[in-house]
Amino acid sequence: MATSAFSIIEVGSRRYRVRTELSEGVNTCIGTNSKRTVDKTGDRNEKLSRQSVRIPRQLHKYIVGTRGSTLERLRSQSHAKITVPAERSKSDLIEIEGSVDEKAKAEELIAQVVEKNLRNVPYTHFISLPLTDLDIQRKIEEFQNDAKQRFLRVVDSAGFVQPGSLHITLGMLRLLTPDKVTEAVELLRSLSSEIHELLGSRPLVVKVGQLAAMEPDVTRARIIYANVEEFAGPDGDRLQKLCAFVRDAFDSKGFIDEDRPLKIHVTVIRARAAQSGDPDDVNGAAASAATAEQTEGADQKKGKARGGFSVNAGPLLRELGGLSFGVCRIGQIQIARRFRHAANGAYENDGSVALP
Repeated sequence: MATSAFSIIEVGSRRYRVRTELSEGVNTCIGTNSKRTVDKTGDRNEKLSRQSVRIPRQLHKYIVGTRGSTLERLRSQSHAKITVPAERSKSDLIEIEGSVDEKAKAEELIAQVVEKNLRNVPYTHFISLPLTDLDIQRKIEEFQNDAKQRFLRVVDSAGFVQPGSLHITLGMLRLLTPDKVTEAVELLRSLSSEIHELLGSRPLVVKVGQLAAMEPDVTRARIIYANVEEFAGPDGDRLQKLCAFVRDAFDSKGFIDEDRPLKIHVTVIRARAAQSGDPDDVNGAAASAATAEQTEGADQKKGKARGGFSVNAGPLLRELGGLSFGVCRIGQIQIARRFRHAANGAYENDGSVALP
């Protein structure tokens, strides 16, 4: 549940409680850099000064609001001059000018806007255990090709996960500034000794197979995935322990704000309607693709169950659900970047820890 932290600011003989954090369990990214230069006193008794508040650019549009409406409200309520950099600027700094009280009020109001809209900003990174074994990648690609031709002709080819990018996701991250990226990477690396102690000296070898749909109703499947389990060994389920340990560590530091429980799996197909002109679009699914995408986005913002395009995965799972793709070693854990891929299809990453 969101909570607030406050600092005490003294102004003359009075003391004020000012919000300094956004919420517990949320990856906050607001900071200030005060400038001591005094501007004008005008007709007022208190001197005016200027300071900078660092807000990630992805959140500036929410501070401005529709046609500047939110920004005008913040100015009116705080009586401070608030300047947001132009869209073409690369600056994250929002300038606040006014008295001590006015600047404190402006910061508090800006923090409220950020807290309210932070979850509208897409995730930028994720904690990943990449599957780099070429044999497993080849077998999954063969399954995808078979599924596409025989069962999922209405699914866009872009919905079939590229074999080079196969991975286990431990948690989604919003790292909106370089400092936050560095902080997340440093946290991961600080866990290295405990990770090695947990795993011991044996390599982490897993078996991949047994397909399933993420949704309870397989006739309305959106995600088809392969189960991942540790290959038989004397030390118990080290994979489960590793994933839970790392996720809990990031959760306790406020990096993970998603509500979904940890589920160890590898996504192989995401149901997306075939695009217009796709020769496999035999049922005209492309006509509803845009509407489905808008509906899904709206449902996510409202916290509802996701809707949109889905497929009947029943026939596929009945015939191919028992497939085994083999065993492989997991060699590292990464802070991977969303939407950024290397030449071999693997996700780029900002830092990693090698596993035994």
